Amino acid sequence: MFPFHRSQLLIFALALCLALAAASCGRPAFVSLKPLDDVGFSFSSQQTIQQLEPTKQEVLELVKAVKGGISESSCVDLVRIARGQKRHFAEGDAVAALHAAGIADPAILELARLRQIESWSGEAQAIRLTGPSDRVILAVARRRAAGQSVPAGTGLAHMKDAGVSEDTIIELVNRGITDNDAESVAWRKKRGWKDEQILRDFPGKS
Repeated sequence: MFPFHRSQLLIFALALCLALAAASCGRPAFVSLKPLDDVGFSFSSQQTIQQLEPTKQEVLELVKAVKGGISESSCVDLVRIARGQKRHFAEGDAVAALHAAGIADPAILELARLRQIESWSGEAQAIRLTGPSDRVILAVARRRAAGQSVPAGTGLAHMKDAGVSEDTIIELVNRGITDNDAESVAWRKKRGWKDEQILRDFPGKS
């Protein structure tokens, strides 16, 4: 057996250190899930979250979401959706605001899939005033996600407050009405127009 020279030993030690460093870089840093435990997350849900390799900030965002009323299972799904979009979950305050506005978890999850959480959270207060249904909100969100014209939450609220039916509002949304159109619809309805008359006045836009 040949003895190693000092230079060879140094090279070997350096190579070993580099290999160990590379191996440690490949492992995600440990993130404590105690904040989730503190707000009542079950052990099985914590395990699922751990498998998704959350960041410390994501854990804090999840705490905001669950404190805002989002269910434990929906919180897990929100992280899964974010992973499918190759990003981190960062909308804890936004989903809590949507829940407070009366939007149900399944609709919130669909908004997340459409990447429309943030655009709706700013309108949560307007939505809460008269409460357009989740069906209406999702009809608008799908058009927004496709880059098509839609009325804002205030316009939806004004139409509902004026007495326009949900089915008519959804049909008008699908026809591409704008904010100005929504106000015109509300004005007509308050003056006794029937929904059928309103629909005739707002055919689909080309």
